[in-house]
Amino acid sequence: MSRPHLVTLAALASLVVLVSFATSHADVDVDGTSYRVVDMHLHPGDFGRFPAGGRTFVIESLPPFVRPYAPALGNAGIDPWAEHIGIRAQTEMAGVERAVLYAVYAPRSTGWYTNRELEAVLTDPRNRNADGSPWAYGMASLSFEGYLEEGVAERRLDALRSYFTAHPDLFVGIKLAHPHQHVALDDGRYLGVFDVAAEVGVPVLLHTGFSPFPGTRTERDYYDPARLASVVEAYDGTRGAGRVDFVLSHVGQGDARAVAAALDLAERFDNVWLEVSALGNPVAIDALGMPTTGGSPQLPDVMLQIKTRGLTPRALFASDGPQFSGKVRSYLNDVIEAAQAADWS
Repeated sequence: MSRPHLVTLAALASLVVLVSFATSHADVDVDGTSYRVVDMHLHPGDFGRFPAGGRTFVIESLPPFVRPYAPALGNAGIDPWAEHIGIRAQTEMAGVERAVLYAVYAPRSTGWYTNRELEAVLTDPRNRNADGSPWAYGMASLSFEGYLEEGVAERRLDALRSYFTAHPDLFVGIKLAHPHQHVALDDGRYLGVFDVAAEVGVPVLLHTGFSPFPGTRTERDYYDPARLASVVEAYDGTRGAGRVDFVLSHVGQGDARAVAAALDLAERFDNVWLEVSALGNPVAIDALGMPTTGGSPQLPDVMLQIKTRGLTPRALFASDGPQFSGKVRSYLNDVIEAAQAADWS
């Protein structure tokens, strides 16, 4: 990792056991020791940009008495600057010092939030801590809609590259969500994005795991990180393609086969990282590929497997928030408890 801002990955490693400080910066206390915490998966956005099915899915997940207020509350919750309920307020409530915000291009599932909009947040004067350092960093993305039309890929990759050239201190990675963007993980026609990542020296975070969100692709080709093995190997730094660090968001959650594949990839390749967000529910698909209901949340088991396999230095904390008021704080507490139960140091 040669780029200065790529220290973000190393600095985020080992979840909340990032770096111990006995200073005023430390906001999260674990067994009497204070830690500085980064939440590396937060979504700004616009509730109105969800497709109709997505809006219905979100609204129906809420208690009935809240549903009439869902659009207003939803927009406030994913506004970085909304007072009391916005993303920065949620991280401060949790004691999280820094955030990583994502651009998203998934108009058929979760909507979109553009690189330009994210750039405006990151360069906003409010994006500063008391010491002048950024509160939030960003991961840029790109749209795969119409990507295979003549000349489109080249223009979009040039645009993507421009954000890292213009703001190398603020944009720290690329975020992709293949099942939401309807692209198979190993589709060679879309691999140019990894060339850009290698060129500018940033990691790529990918959604892995089954998603129940309407409009997403549910075939394994789109979400099972086993399909990434050849890509990860091609960009391991020993071949002509250069090195890319791959962050497997959600560790394959929802499908036991995808979870195992994520852990296996991280064990096999040192350019694979595990990001432990969205692991609060039981698996929906078992190791035989059969639908299943009930069971325990995935988080404790995944944390134990990470420890058992010696992968704690490449595990990253993230909440996949804000989702609802208090989500960042409650999920951070869940992760700490799961780490302690798995006997993390």
